[in-house]
Amino acid sequence: MTTVRLLKNGIEAFPVMFDAIERAERSINVEMFIYANDRTGNELLDRLVSAARRRVVVKVMIDAVGSWSLPEDYWTRLTDAGGVVRRFRPVTFGMFLLRDHRKLVLVDDQIVYVGGMNVADEYFRGKGIEPAWRDNMLEIAGPEAVRVRISFDRMWGRAETPLRKAVFRAVRRHSPSVLEDGRIRFLESGPEYTTQQVRRAYRMVINSSRGRIDLAMGYFYPHGGILRALKHAVLRGVRVRLLFPQHSDVALARWAARGLYGRLLRAGMEVWEYRPSMLHAKLAIIDDIVIAGSANLDIRSDRINAELVAVVTDPDLASRARTDFEQDLKQAEQIQLQEWKARPRCQQIKERISYLLLARADVFFARAEMARMIR
Repeated sequence: MTTVRLLKNGIEAFPVMFDAIERAERSINVEMFIYANDRTGNELLDRLVSAARRRVVVKVMIDAVGSWSLPEDYWTRLTDAGGVVRRFRPVTFGMFLLRDHRKLVLVDDQIVYVGGMNVADEYFRGKGIEPAWRDNMLEIAGPEAVRVRISFDRMWGRAETPLRKAVFRAVRRHSPSVLEDGRIRFLESGPEYTTQQVRRAYRMVINSSRGRIDLAMGYFYPHGGILRALKHAVLRGVRVRLLFPQHSDVALARWAARGLYGRLLRAGMEVWEYRPSMLHAKLAIIDDIVIAGSANLDIRSDRINAELVAVVTDPDLASRARTDFEQDLKQAEQIQLQEWKARPRCQQIKERISYLLLARADVFFARAEMARMIR
């Protein structure tokens, strides 16, 4: 039987992941957008080296851009012990914008951790004097975890291969129904996929909602279809609460999201900003369904980055996740429409420019890059 747990913040997630790695008997697969040469990264590296020395098959894949600061010899201890490391699509392939944004740890094909946490101090104990970022990982233990191995192997094969038209065509397929096909679904998105599985999943679940929608998103400037689905949910009487970071590591993303606040508030949604630290979560609780993974509700996750999310139908998990969400709201500031309207003119200009850059220019250049590579 498969069990699912939502782990809150790195202080819960990293010790559990470390323990699973220490108990690994056959295989460990790690896929990360950011892997830092810091205390957290080195703690994980030590455990991976130990596992490789006891003949566990260890594979690590990091994004070449997200983890650009790692020294060339960082992985020497692991490779000397028998581990294998790949950098996803080095920029020498001519692809800077099309990145692997996924975060997962898979142990023995029996337990997998997926969510928003990279391997870096800011996700675990905090960096310097800054508190740790607010984030989540889902722990899925049981036979269904093996499905992530198929996804990992597919990404592993693409890591050192430029984008080709043959690959692009090979993955064209219809998006499965997340509402009808089981308790747990893993969905992928990325430039090789033409069906926008993650976006479709969100729209389907939002359109089926009848009670409450709670979203905690580090970066939020979604496709118009998502905004329309949220608006229609409010018209059906669904309570929609949106939690965003008050302090962001990407200023452009924060301003782009804030530019949407007027539309959200006028539609009847509640908008909150989390104050204690950076909110990096990618979490949705929609009635009895929980969606968690690497994908933000933004244009980059929708059309450019490779992403992986889990969609879990579980009333108990949703209840526990909503309890965490309520606690987060107690540490957040609610945005009021009249106060938002009175914001300075310079702020409005920042919002419009930021949205243009992230939701328009980013997609334009990514499409141009992809078109050039698949000719």
